[in-house]
Amino acid sequence: MESKELIGEAWFERVLRAYPPQGAKFLGTEPDPFRNPAGHTIRQALRTLLDELYQDMDRDRVTQALDSLMQIRAVQGVAPSLALEFLFQLKEIVRAQAGGADWDLMNGRIDDLALIAFDLYMKYRERTYEARANEARRRVFLLGRRLMADAPPAWPERGGR
Repeated sequence: MESKELIGEAWFERVLRAYPPQGAKFLGTEPDPFRNPAGHTIRQALRTLLDELYQDMDRDRVTQALDSLMQIRAVQGVAPSLALEFLFQLKEIVRAQAGGADWDLMNGRIDDLALIAFDLYMKYRERTYEARANEARRRVFLLGRRLMADAPPAWPERGGR
C-alpha cells in the first residue's frame, strides 16, 4: 500500500476515535452512504484533503471538503479544539509515514487547513446558535399568544361600569 493510502487509513481511524466505540464502528464499517451519510462524508472529505495536501492545495476543493466536516463537527457541539484536533493529528501521522515528503511544506499546509477549518467551524456554530435563539423566540411568541387567548377579557369588554 502506498504511503498516502496508509496515511489516509491511519487518519480515518484517528478521526473515528473521537466517537463512542459503537458509533465509531458504524461510521467506519457501514459502506452505504444513505445509511451512513456522516461516515461517507468524513471518508470522502479526508480523502480530498489528503489529495490536496500532496498536490496544489486548491483552496476551493479544500474549503468544500472542510465545510462538510465542520458542519458535522459544529452540530456535535464539541469545543473548537476538539473539533479541529483531527487536523493536528494528521501532522503526527504524516511525520511517521511520509519519510521523503518535505515536512516544512506539509506542516505549513496542515496549518492552513486548520485556519480554514476554524473559520468554517465558527460559521456553523453561529448558525446553530441563531437557529436555537430563533426557536426560543418562536416558542415564547406562541406561548404569549396562547396565554392571551386564554386570558379573560379586559375590564370594558366584560361589561363593567
